[in-house]
Amino acid sequence: MDSDITTKERILDASYRMFVKKGFKGSSMRDIAQEAGIKAGSIYNHFGGKEEIFEAVFIEKHPMFTILKILDDVRGENAEELITNAVNKINREMQREPDLLNLFFVELVEMNGDHIATAIKKNFPTDSEFMKQIFNMKSELRDIREPVLVRAIIGTVFANMMFNWFIGESNVRRWGNMAEMTDVLMHGILRSK
Repeated sequence: MDSDITTKERILDASYRMFVKKGFKGSSMRDIAQEAGIKAGSIYNHFGGKEEIFEAVFIEKHPMFTILKILDDVRGENAEELITNAVNKINREMQREPDLLNLFFVELVEMNGDHIATAIKKNFPTDSEFMKQIFNMKSELRDIREPVLVRAIIGTVFANMMFNWFIGESNVRRWGNMAEMTDVLMHGILRSK
């Protein structure tokens, strides 16, 4: 039984590497098997086909859930410190593991987002430490629902990363860095009245 679990995990890990490297359509079952170190026919002992493998990989490795897990380790004495620390930690982790975004793009471009609802339904945390901290600091924040706040934080980090891909890291001085983006996230773009 342990070998079945190990083989299935090897297939999922190999598939993840192949999908982020070559995309869904560019990854054959033979490629996945070779990457996993098994015979191609062995895959069918664990999965019905490539789409089933992709769905399992996407659900397990969805970047949103990785980010939400990262957020649960973030601490801050006040709302500004908590949000700044959250943005910085997510930014560091996403730079360390850029393949997480590649998987998401494969899902959007090649799979038309078909697996997103299932991934959210299966994985969305119901008891987040980060959300508890935000809730406890609610008096420091505008009246914004917590999920909207988390969306804004994650969206800011994603937008910054994608923009940096387009302009290149060398142009960050001109276009702004993560600290400036975090400031805009927390204080908005309008002057206070």
